[in-house]
Amino acid sequence: MKDFAPKISSSRKKLKKNKTIFRTKNRSKPIFAKKIIISLLVTSLLTIFTSFYLFNTNLEIFEPTPLSENTVSITFPESLKGETVLVEIEEVLDNSDCLFLLQVEAYGKEEFASEMLYKLTSMDLNPFIEEIDKIDQILFGVMLGPFLNKSDVNNAREVVIRIGLSPIIKTKCTIQ
Repeated sequence: MKDFAPKISSSRKKLKKNKTIFRTKNRSKPIFAKKIIISLLVTSLLTIFTSFYLFNTNLEIFEPTPLSENTVSITFPESLKGETVLVEIEEVLDNSDCLFLLQVEAYGKEEFASEMLYKLTSMDLNPFIEEIDKIDQILFGVMLGPFLNKSDVNNAREVVIRIGLSPIIKTKCTIQ
């Protein structure tokens, strides 16, 4: 059988070379002219010097100031002035009449506190809702008590812990 494909001479095969992409047609001329490179360098140097002039910064070495007496000011809501604050010193506790309350939970909405109130009432406990004033909001605390001694409040606390809650014991004392 005869092959009808055109034959390529060996001299044509040698002419095909890989073309370089970043090359000028005239090999004697460089790709980037010296004028372009020099103008870019001059422009960048001018930009650097003008930035030093325009953005004049006054750099100084940081030296710490000598230590001085600290002043602390404590601010609190005005409603706290009327309430008593208890410092638990045994001598003070022995000479005072204390009532113990058990805070079961505190909620931001009264509806949720009412649900917990209903749940605790069904367990034969005597809960009530007390408004707790925070600085930025009012909370509704579900409380149990008042209890006259720590034994009673701890017994009630154990009952509340068994249902999966984490109660807080609060003490209100009046000093005699």
